[in-house]
Amino acid sequence: MKKIIIIIGLALFLCTVVFAQPQQAQIIAVATLEKTENSQISDKAAHAPYYLIFDKGGNLLEVISNPFRDAVRGAGPKVADLLASKNISVVVAGDFGHKMKSALNEKGIDHHEASGIVKKVVEDLIK
Repeated sequence: MKKIIIIIGLALFLCTVVFAQPQQAQIIAVATLEKTENSQISDKAAHAPYYLIFDKGGNLLEVISNPFRDAVRGAGPKVADLLASKNISVVVAGDFGHKMKSALNEKGIDHHEASGIVKKVVEDLIK
């Protein structure tokens, strides 16, 4: 009986280790018109001039110039790929096209529509 309990306990432990998902830190990307936290949020996610990257505490980590902002076609999926490569977990913009929404969903990236000043929206999001 003692051996069975040990085996069951060991099996449960191994299942926990094998199937546990590592918890990813929340990284937030905000589509903006300018390079500062006091910028307005861009109303077009795929064609935003910049993306400001914040950690889960609301600290600005990086500013990315959007290389696809002037693309005639396919900007949404390309921006989604770029954001995925930066391990972004949440994207904020004024509006998302259906292709970008689909690409973000495929990559497991949440998206939220918002308007206003970046700093205020990020503060509200992390609360």
